[in-house]
Amino acid sequence: MGIVSLAVGKQIKKFRQEQKLSQQELADYLNISRQTISKWELGKSLPDLENVILLAEYFNVSVDVLIGYKKSGFLKTLFEGRKEKELIKMAKDTEQNRTALYSPYAQEIDTLFAQGKRVNAFLKLGEHIYPEVTFSRVMGNANCLCSFEDGKIVIDQIGVFKVLVNIPVEKQIAAFTLTDVKQINLSFGKYYRHIGGDFVTLIDVVTDNQIYLLWVNSLKVAHAIWHYPQFSSTSIQVTKDFEQALSIEDEESAVEAIRTQEKLIPLFYGKQQ
Repeated sequence: MGIVSLAVGKQIKKFRQEQKLSQQELADYLNISRQTISKWELGKSLPDLENVILLAEYFNVSVDVLIGYKKSGFLKTLFEGRKEKELIKMAKDTEQNRTALYSPYAQEIDTLFAQGKRVNAFLKLGEHIYPEVTFSRVMGNANCLCSFEDGKIVIDQIGVFKVLVNIPVEKQIAAFTLTDVKQINLSFGKYYRHIGGDFVTLIDVVTDNQIYLLWVNSLKVAHAIWHYPQFSSTSIQVTKDFEQALSIEDEESAVEAIRTQEKLIPLFYGKQQ
């Protein structure tokens, strides 16, 4: 593994220096220690998949370019211990992962919507906002807000990521009435590892002109949408496996019922479903 580690470390050091970042600044961005960056650059250890994808997104390069090593066995060596099928899926879904999982770091989210990418969002139903608690700093905070209120739907970009923080902005991406919505599709995904939460709700808002693909770091939001009075005449689609769970009146019981069907929930890497 020494040769592989050294190749990756050299690339990380190269891109870090090109952007005139210190090891500490990069460590702060990743929410890890400076010593970890040093070990990567010296070839003493390797970043995990989460950090590989985040580094590639930050340096605006492909994962192949970042790792500087393209032999077919590389990912298996890098993430030794994972099942072969999972490794293959990770490799295939890398580009979708970067967009969906790290959309908080996108500068312009209207471009992501235009490209049919799934965007991390806060979702507001009346006075309630989901998720109530955001995930770990390494994942950033969602810079998109989708609001449903008084028969209107407004999608705003609410932040632009700069170095280590999201700077607040106010930029309207779309606005339309609930009658413009043909249907809302709900599905679920789970992380391959915990990053402040192990399940997400995938929400497709379908209009005549466009489909807005969102993901929200919450299961409660699915229950809230299912029971939201203003959606009484809106077509909400979910697989039959989860209809019974969402129909439970009590929110906590409904969420637990969804969790008990974990085997039916696919891993979430940002791939459109």
